Amino acid sequence: MSDFYYNGTARNHFPIIMQLGVLALLLTGIFSALFMHGDNASPQTAPITAYHVASSTAVAATPVPPLVIDDTKLKAKAIYVYDITTGQTLYSRDADEALPLASITKLMTTLLTYELVSEDKTATVPLSAIMQEGSSGFVTNEALSYNHLSEMALISSSNDAAYALGANVGALLGDRDDTAQFVTGMNIRAEELGLDSMLFYNPTGLDISATEAGAYGSARDVSRLMAYIVTEYPELIAPTTVTATRVYNNAGAYHDIENTNEVVTEIPNLLGSKTGFTDLAGGNLTIAFDAGLHRPIVVTVLGSTYQERFSDVLQLVAAARAAVSEE
Repeated sequence: MSDFYYNGTARNHFPIIMQLGVLALLLTGIFSALFMHGDNASPQTAPITAYHVASSTAVAATPVPPLVIDDTKLKAKAIYVYDITTGQTLYSRDADEALPLASITKLMTTLLTYELVSEDKTATVPLSAIMQEGSSGFVTNEALSYNHLSEMALISSSNDAAYALGANVGALLGDRDDTAQFVTGMNIRAEELGLDSMLFYNPTGLDISATEAGAYGSARDVSRLMAYIVTEYPELIAPTTVTATRVYNNAGAYHDIENTNEVVTEIPNLLGSKTGFTDLAGGNLTIAFDAGLHRPIVVTVLGSTYQERFSDVLQLVAAARAAVSEE
């Protein structure tokens, strides 16, 4: 369980951001005051202090036996399976190697947004967001709630929505480039949570070039981030358990979106999920599910293929359920 304890030690995660020192002071002040979600602020959620991701759910539970699985059938470069209740590692493969995250980045994008801005407030979609890879059908300056933009970023992995979140929240953090300010906030938040492998360059996770990804992180830290969200803000990730939904803008027009997780209906008691895929990342997928009797498990695979990320996760879910049933 010590692997999941943040001791508050400061580390320099992002040397490319020259203004970090000044902005860190600004953002730390903002986080200290606002690290309580929107208008529903509650002082017990302030995460600036040391935090154990499983602290609010930890109970005296029997350790789960090792997963029985054929390693040769798992195609992912890195894998981490984590029992939130006990803090136990159930399965690991190169779990500490920092790999391209692709759209798993949007977990941090939406988390930071959720912790800083009330979800019913309105954001607008700038042209710079619409110019991102892929189309979500937005028009310039379309107005939606932060909640609906987050749903689109998480469920359909909309790059437009994720970028719009970064631009709008970033504008609240200072007077320099909006998106750059937001990305700095993402990196500071990762540091505060002790996610030492994570490094963000944009709010979408899109590759910057043929050799540089938009974000990096380890399978272990992705699992820790998912565990934190499931534990602290289950309502943020819960919309990702549906196959499709309809999202309305402030004018009453709507966007029909489909879940990028093709196996969303094949995972029993799914609590949340996020996909990711780029040329550099390959196929990524992280999911949280209840393996039985309120036993939340997180499964993360990085660097698989577009299709085999799903079969990798299904094999690991089946093995985890079998192990939990034997305890």
